[in-house]
Amino acid sequence: MKKVKYKMGKLGKYIFMKKYKMISSFLPDTRKATLSNIKTMLRMYGSVYLKPDEGTGGHGIYKITEEKNNFVFHTGSNVRNYNSLNVLVNSIQKKLIRDKYIVQERIILLKYKNRPFDIRVMLQKNEKGTLDVTGIIGRQAKRNKIVTNYHSGGTPLPIDTLLKPHLNDESRKQYIQTIESLGKDASAVLSKSYRSKRAFGVDIAIDHKMKPWVLEINTQPDMSIFNTLKNKTMYQRILRYAKIKR
Repeated sequence: MKKVKYKMGKLGKYIFMKKYKMISSFLPDTRKATLSNIKTMLRMYGSVYLKPDEGTGGHGIYKITEEKNNFVFHTGSNVRNYNSLNVLVNSIQKKLIRDKYIVQERIILLKYKNRPFDIRVMLQKNEKGTLDVTGIIGRQAKRNKIVTNYHSGGTPLPIDTLLKPHLNDESRKQYIQTIESLGKDASAVLSKSYRSKRAFGVDIAIDHKMKPWVLEINTQPDMSIFNTLKNKTMYQRILRYAKIKR
């Protein structure tokens, strides 16, 4: 079978994965960041994220929230207010076009100690070429920041710690298995396009109803975040898998 090779940004990955019923309901609405799409999605969701189509590390991400004909624009830890969405979008139009921005439905993240967090699930191929979960870690946003990424000031923490205020011991164990399974399913779908890739980093958000959402899948995931944990078991396992050749 001929290997299929695509280089897709966030929007391309979303469109590709949306075709698969096993994960389509876990994907937040994602579209090209045009003024029309931003307007439509603000009406639908009240708040959206703007992200560079091929950006990494949480850089260049904005949040727009509509509040009584006022549009609140978050960038980094800064906040600006606009009384017109057209004026807001025009102020960043060149950047939206240059970096091919996407607009994504905002998932209101679960919090730990009043700071939002999301989850990174690490998937790597074993000797047989099938995907195994080799790591799972939480990323807590820096205070007043809109992103959780480690390289943007986020704090890596064990997922069990982050979920403890929300679930009892038995429920927590089962829920972590659910998150791992979703990460595996999402990676299995995307690997149909990225056949040569041996590792995937799945970013998963959890909303206030405890529903998980697949925010993004990285095809060149950073492994160093797992080395920040006191327990090095996952990091050592990830390094072992990284050495596997096929």
